[in-house]
Amino acid sequence: MARKSSTLKWLDHLFSTEGLRGPVLTLLSGTGIVMVIGYSALGVISRFYLPAEIGIGKYFVTVLTLVGAVASLRYEDALMLPRKDEDAAVLIWLSAAVMLIAATLLSVLAIWNTEIARVLDFPAIAPYLPLVPLTLVCMRSGKIAEFWLVRKRAFRHISAGHVTLTSSMVVGRIGAGAPPINANEAGHIGGFIIGHVVASGFFIWLAFRRSAAVIRKAFGWRRMQQAAVRYRRFALFSTPSAAISAIMQHLTILLIPFFFATDVAENAIGFFGMAFAAIGIPISFVGRSVAHPFFVSAAEAQLAGNLSQISSLVHRRLIMIGLFPVLAVMLAGPDFFELWLGTPYRQSGIYATYIAAWLVLSSTVSPLTRVYDVTEHQRLDFLMALLLLVCLSAAWILGGLSGSVDTMLIAGGITGAVVRGLQLVVILRLAGVPWREGIAPYRDFLLLSLPGLALVATALPFDNKWITTGALILGAACYLGLAAWKEQLFKTFSPNHTPGDKF
Repeated sequence: MARKSSTLKWLDHLFSTEGLRGPVLTLLSGTGIVMVIGYSALGVISRFYLPAEIGIGKYFVTVLTLVGAVASLRYEDALMLPRKDEDAAVLIWLSAAVMLIAATLLSVLAIWNTEIARVLDFPAIAPYLPLVPLTLVCMRSGKIAEFWLVRKRAFRHISAGHVTLTSSMVVGRIGAGAPPINANEAGHIGGFIIGHVVASGFFIWLAFRRSAAVIRKAFGWRRMQQAAVRYRRFALFSTPSAAISAIMQHLTILLIPFFFATDVAENAIGFFGMAFAAIGIPISFVGRSVAHPFFVSAAEAQLAGNLSQISSLVHRRLIMIGLFPVLAVMLAGPDFFELWLGTPYRQSGIYATYIAAWLVLSSTVSPLTRVYDVTEHQRLDFLMALLLLVCLSAAWILGGLSGSVDTMLIAGGITGAVVRGLQLVVILRLAGVPWREGIAPYRDFLLLSLPGLALVATALPFDNKWITTGALILGAACYLGLAAWKEQLFKTFSPNHTPGDKF
């Protein structure tokens, strides 16, 4: 057999399915494609849809996210825990059964879609509420199948699924919004549904192709009942925690209609939605790419007694990825958004400066919350999430009572960053990470950010969006180079490097 070249050995090691680094990089490679597609598409979508139309579409996604967080009682989160595939596969059927019950209840509630929209104080969503149950089935079925693929370490397929989801969604939205169709918010919502239908079909097909016999054999009502009792903590504590987390992330969109007139609310949600898409979605993709392999590796590390090391490493890498973008957006957000999305969306850049720190800390905390699961501290997860919800709700409501959308977002952004920081402290302590080790990434990467931020700051007095954006790109390149040098990333990726969990 011919010997592999050093390049092939490097690639095999880099994208190995073992350990933590290979799976993360495999998923991040797909995330990079997703981000390129998504970012390129946002500049097109923003020119086909009005801010109010995007706002209605964003509200529909918010409703789906909230019901999706609880629809399966989070039983799929337990898929990594059983040692045997046969025991784990029972959780697929249990999650699916609970999800179908939830979809049936939502179908009944959809009969009163107009009344529900009136209660939500957002009448424009009424025609689209009947689409929620079927869309929910597609979303959660695909997510359950994706979790099974995580268990099987099929990270390349998961990465391909994420690319499929984003590509289908982008094609659907642009196709519906472009001439001659020129659809309104219906096209924006339809593109979202198309993307999830295609991606869910892809994930389900892959799961059955790999494990059809095991999954079919696992079906049984008695076994499902036993699994429901065995993993009841996920239903009792992880489900409320997930619901609270989803509410915290989308509470702004839910509350804006209650404080502002309909036309103001639709536009504000549209501007906020684009700001969230530009910052929150890319870093949430990174967070999800880390979360799946981290869940598997953290469960193994907990058994081996080295959870603190892997948690500290993942925390450091997430801060490395997220710190510079949040600081750069806080400096140059409005100019960058105006150039990229069009003049009407400069307001989105202003909103982005308010919420950037909160979103980055949220994306850092999100994958690390798996520490609660592997240490079986779901009750603490729930209590912390409840505390954070109370604080964040108070901030949004007090800000909304001011009568200014900007004040509301500033209050929520600051409070969200503070409470997410508190949650991060609790998680790192639970994982056994020393406090000095937890603080070090912020100090190190802030210092590495300074040269790039200085470039951006020198461009701002010119008051030219092209100059500011150019400085932003150069500053990002400068930061990436310094971070790669400081973390010895290229040395770590050398062909002769010994495999390990470092990434």
